[in-house]
Amino acid sequence: MDCVTAKRMLREQFRSVLESCSIGRAFERGPLEEVLDVIRRTRGHTYVVAIGKSATGMTDQLIRRSGMTPTAGVVAGPAVGDWSHPRVRTFEGGHPMPNKESMDAATTALSMIRGMTDQDLVIYLVSGGGSACFELPIHETITLADLVEMNRLVISRELTIVETNTIRKHLSKVKGGRLAVTAAPAQQLTLYISDVPRGYPSFVASGPSMPDDSTVQEMDTLIRRHRLTSVFPNSIKALIRRGVVPETPKSEHPAFRTARWFKLLDNDDAVRAAVGFAEQSGWKPVVAEIADNISARDAARILIRRAEDEIRGLNGQPVAVISGGELVSPVLGRGRGGRNQAFALECAELIAGKRVSVLSVGTDGIDGNSRAAGAVADGRTLARARAAGLGVATVREASDSHGFFDRLGDTIVTGPTGINVRDLRVVLAW
Repeated sequence: MDCVTAKRMLREQFRSVLESCSIGRAFERGPLEEVLDVIRRTRGHTYVVAIGKSATGMTDQLIRRSGMTPTAGVVAGPAVGDWSHPRVRTFEGGHPMPNKESMDAATTALSMIRGMTDQDLVIYLVSGGGSACFELPIHETITLADLVEMNRLVISRELTIVETNTIRKHLSKVKGGRLAVTAAPAQQLTLYISDVPRGYPSFVASGPSMPDDSTVQEMDTLIRRHRLTSVFPNSIKALIRRGVVPETPKSEHPAFRTARWFKLLDNDDAVRAAVGFAEQSGWKPVVAEIADNISARDAARILIRRAEDEIRGLNGQPVAVISGGELVSPVLGRGRGGRNQAFALECAELIAGKRVSVLSVGTDGIDGNSRAAGAVADGRTLARARAAGLGVATVREASDSHGFFDRLGDTIVTGPTGINVRDLRVVLAW
């Protein structure tokens, strides 16, 4: 194998992962029969609320595969495009910040599900990105501009997604299970695609239809720890300081007695698909469980060292070290890029001159503020960059990893994929 072949195969591997993690495939593998059984037994009306990056795809697959005709529905996503259904209203919600359509979608959904009976069914289709594109503040004094500023401040502090959504849940009328409470006593069914760490399903899109384990006290602690209280908009600051932010509904709330939740996809599915491709390609797959939210630089060192350790004694069989989850890459400058291209940049220095190639991609097709999903790098990347007048240190300081890989022709551009099951990294050594 040479570097060109290795990078080509890594690109093919990512395409294979996206095909395996398509929403249609997920419905085929998932709990379709159980969902159909619930729909068949429903005597009253059936409503659909779909939010997030996969909102249109999930709604389309549900309607096609179940044959159901919803009484009414709301679909809110950051890119709904030309998808339509005569009984479903669509909203182009904001992302990563909420917009007016985000609030209109939430208002419409609340009106639609309010007053349901125990004979009715509401199906929630929830995916990553839903926190921004479906939103309504907890108090009327909080404006859209206040919500945007609050989200900007929280994101700037580099909290984990669980911490970020703990704050969002408590300041929203539709997050943290509050949407489900509005729909009670109806039958409630949630299908979700997870973009959060394993074991935290109620944090997908800030859990509008699931009981919330986080508390107001935890929110207060996070806000103080990250020095957000003094810089939050006055409307939010006043609620927090007065101690009147209401607690979110917990698992014992009666609204959840008639609720069920099913996972369609998560990061483990992407990793499994990558492992399958590696096996079919004759590589030895090694799944590396690294801590979420460590730096791109530390992750590069860990995964490359693991690949070099694994390759010893294999008599020429390539090794693919595969890792999921999301890394941290601080924004230092005004360039373009994201955590995946930043990881590939760190790897480029460490693998210079070696028989190692690297893939790092976001499954949603979007890496940071760039147009790419991620990038590939190999043992020749650093030499090619120097020949082109590119320096890793300068690029790192400018946070312009996208400019670096774009110049070399090593970005991976898919456009929005319609799914988000976090990131995927592969270190291939031979």
